[in-house]
Amino acid sequence: MSKTTAMSNAFVEISKAYAGNLDNPYPMYERLLAQGPVYDGDILQDCGVPSIVAGMDQSRRVFSLLGYDVVSKALLDSENYSSDIYKEAFEMVMGGPVILFLKGDEHRFYRQLLMNTLSPGALRSLSENQFKPLIREMVNTLAQGERSELMADFILDFPLRVVFELFGLPSDDEEEIQAFSNRALIMMMGGLLDPSNPEEAHQRIGAAMVASQELFDQLLAAVASRRAKGDIDGHDLIGQLLRYDNDGEKLSDEFIAQFLRPTLAAAGETTSRAFAVVMAVLLERPALLAQVREDRSLIPSVINEAMRFESSVSVIPRIAANDIEVGGVSIPAGSGINIVVSAANRDPSTHNNPHEFSLEKRKKQGLAFGYGPHMCMGMMLARMEMEIALNAMLDLMPGLRLDPSQPYDGVQGIHFRSPGTLPVTWDR
Repeated sequence: MSKTTAMSNAFVEISKAYAGNLDNPYPMYERLLAQGPVYDGDILQDCGVPSIVAGMDQSRRVFSLLGYDVVSKALLDSENYSSDIYKEAFEMVMGGPVILFLKGDEHRFYRQLLMNTLSPGALRSLSENQFKPLIREMVNTLAQGERSELMADFILDFPLRVVFELFGLPSDDEEEIQAFSNRALIMMMGGLLDPSNPEEAHQRIGAAMVASQELFDQLLAAVASRRAKGDIDGHDLIGQLLRYDNDGEKLSDEFIAQFLRPTLAAAGETTSRAFAVVMAVLLERPALLAQVREDRSLIPSVINEAMRFESSVSVIPRIAANDIEVGGVSIPAGSGINIVVSAANRDPSTHNNPHEFSLEKRKKQGLAFGYGPHMCMGMMLARMEMEIALNAMLDLMPGLRLDPSQPYDGVQGIHFRSPGTLPVTWDR
């Protein structure tokens, strides 16, 4: 089995494990929202999806926030809505500390370390000099044919290549790149367990811990090599971390490797899923795709609306740090909370015609990238690489369309939503 096939299989395994028993959850969200913005129950368990916030024994009481106002306020309120659930789910396989479940000054310190590389100026430089040539070359190679399954042939791969450039990892070793990606996906799966299947959970945790250590070792070797060579210039993340100096205090190679390890897992898979949603929305609407091909200024609006219309990550988990009352519902401290951003993004009290894809300006922003102190720091990077990829495909693949000779099931899933495959053809 090729490395690319292994990566594709790992992605599909995650998608299937969290697909649930509904292809389209939006009618259910609409029905529950009509009853109130807070649902006293675990919407993931109801849909047959293993629930992180229910705990390893799935016995924790869970509430689900559905309305736009309660969801956006919860994402802003880190005092009452704790991200400790990530620590519970992922610390065993990712080690620590991890920015997802840090708080206060430590969280701010970690975010600041990322901010230097993810600043608009640094990203513009990286984009023009590295991301754009890389992505366009990948699309140009793909375009030499006449048909493709985009998920396996391009979408799962290009965000990881961008991450390698962003981090400053060696990007000329194909086998090394694929090994990184496979290990990152396997590591992430170690925190996404189905307690109803303890044998599978045990095997998945074991595989995740091995993959996590191998990932750490790879990163540590890359960081040590950069330091030994004095290769610390440029906008890339490893270079910035190696240059860090706070009154003589520097970051160790081990600290940098641990800092990078969970970031690698998050930065690749989530962007792949988001871009797959963007492409699905366009390919399902040929007239819109033609309009965007002619007017590229529409691309940012297409990405924004696609992220609202089909949030690739539907649920953000939290734990109630205190007794709270939300939407007239009392939530005891220690309860699990599903913040259902996909339901909030189609809340009819916030958006007109919420179940329609429209490029008309929405009154409020979508919440697909989160909101507040734990808002996704890679949002600007993700938008940038999606814009580059879409422009390249429109430039180099004329007449791009769904391949009528191949099956296509559309966007599916509950917790993670994306198409499983994107079979396309185009005019050479």
